[in-house]
Amino acid sequence: MDIEEKISALEQMKTPELRLEWRNAFPRPAPASFSLPLVQRALAAHYQEREAGRLTMAELRQLGALGRKDERRKERRVSTEAKPGAWLSRTWHGEMHEVVLLENGCEYRGQTFSSLSAVASHITGARWSGPRFFGLNSPRLGELKVAANS
Repeated sequence: MDIEEKISALEQMKTPELRLEWRNAFPRPAPASFSLPLVQRALAAHYQEREAGRLTMAELRQLGALGRKDERRKERRVSTEAKPGAWLSRTWHGEMHEVVLLENGCEYRGQTFSSLSAVASHITGARWSGPRFFGLNSPRLGELKVAANS
């Protein structure tokens, strides 16, 4: 039986057959927390590993690094830029704070600040990223932009 047939056969197996197949492949029973689909995937991976060989530690590190690069790239996709005239609000300690973006800075309660971060620091009394404080780099913002462009 070739590897593809073995993997296809896993999909047709009932629980007792899968447990027996696991015992034939591994020296211990499948963890009780494994769902049947997870047992099937683990067995399929085991078959593939036996057929094609294991990945080296260097290859595993390389794959891990690729995954981390993808995550960082996704994080950077959300734009923190807002155009002049945009109005932002944030509730902080039960109080609503509203900011209007200007060409060179922002206006908050009649006062002009050089940046959103300066406004956030003024409001909180601590150093803050203004775009973060006002939610401009929120993952939800990216979802809203996509919905608005649809």
